[in-house]
Amino acid sequence: MNSAGRLLLRGGIVLTMDEELGDHERGDVLIEDGRIVEVRQDLTADAQVLDCTGKIVLPGFVNSHHHMFQTALRSYWADALDLDYFMQSRAGADALFHQYTPEDVYWGQFGGALENLAAGTTTVVDTSQCSYTPEHTDAALEGIRRSGIRCVFSFSPSLGDHEPDPSYAHPEDIRRLIENAGPVEEGTLVRLALGYHVDEDLFELARDLGLPMFAHVNDTSWGHVLEQFEKEGLLGPWITYIHCLGLEDAAWRAIERTGGKVSVSTSAEQSLAMGQPALQTALEHGIPTSFGTDTVGIAPVDFFSQMRAAYHWQRSRIHAATQSNSPEVQPVTVRDILRMATLGGAQGAHLDHLVGSLTPGKRADVIALNARTLNAGPVNHAAGAVVQHMDTSNVDTVIVDGRIVKREGRLLGVDVESVLQHLERSAAGLVSRSRATDILFTGCRDLS
Repeated sequence: MNSAGRLLLRGGIVLTMDEELGDHERGDVLIEDGRIVEVRQDLTADAQVLDCTGKIVLPGFVNSHHHMFQTALRSYWADALDLDYFMQSRAGADALFHQYTPEDVYWGQFGGALENLAAGTTTVVDTSQCSYTPEHTDAALEGIRRSGIRCVFSFSPSLGDHEPDPSYAHPEDIRRLIENAGPVEEGTLVRLALGYHVDEDLFELARDLGLPMFAHVNDTSWGHVLEQFEKEGLLGPWITYIHCLGLEDAAWRAIERTGGKVSVSTSAEQSLAMGQPALQTALEHGIPTSFGTDTVGIAPVDFFSQMRAAYHWQRSRIHAATQSNSPEVQPVTVRDILRMATLGGAQGAHLDHLVGSLTPGKRADVIALNARTLNAGPVNHAAGAVVQHMDTSNVDTVIVDGRIVKREGRLLGVDVESVLQHLERSAAGLVSRSRATDILFTGCRDLS
């Protein structure tokens, strides 16, 4: 089906993530021209019908922070701490990231986007730190567009201790990208943004160009900086702050006052021992909060893993607060977590006017999860089934902008084996050129 067709999802448990619409124990979702038209029980329409009996229908997950170009390096830093990751990926001429060719970038982006789609994530904010040349940037965008995923491409600098290519141009190349992309329309799948750390010139450029900004903000030193930026009119609701580990209260107050959003990567942050995730602090400040996955080289990309990691970590704060005589921590619910993974993610991606809930008029990014399985049924609590029990094997159907990209558990029009072969070749080349072959299969040797 293309976006010009009509599609009726019939008979599923419908979680709209829209407070006014509510949920339906048995409901239908009508899609036309890539847009959600109606959500209610017993709809009839001249449309292609997908039987969703025994399935939970909800908005696609929204990943508000990811580095898709790293897909070929899956699990490479499985045992790494933060210093290991940053030193091996960026420091020195032999660092892994410095070995990327445009072809490596293309397959990382394409494979990473397909991985997200297969897992029920329909929108990704791609923090692209692989723009060593304009050719690298163009390859990244080509891979994303080919996949059919909805994406906010956060054009970010290629970081590390290396000599930049003479054609390296961050952030100036954003103007070329905007011109090449053409006008942004309602059905535009790939949108542009700027990314980096807290940088005055970049914040000003994002504001002046009307682009979202995605800024890594960690440690206690940023409070007075953000307060100064606020006075200069450089902060606003167009900024999403990534990680926010160890921020002082002044920084949190500045983010809250200016309508900023926060993206937490609970799995990756804990795996790297970077610090306590900022989820609880963001919740206490009432700041819209979303989930990111960071890099597949460290932690999983699927949102079932992310939701559980966040839910269990936040629940652990209740006992920790009691033990330390700290202020009481209010427990999140599975519904809270599911909202962060969908509508909260859309807010973090600055796309909540388009996606994140099954609100009529929004673009049709919808997933159907099979609940007639031993890990999910019987469904006594739909949100609980999704957050606490399901995994990627339950992702039956994925729809992006009204187009079916996965059906009956299979991606459509994708040669998965070919993609895997390209990623394997990319990984081997990256490791060989970085002279890091002694690290690659450490985990395998440990099993011998």
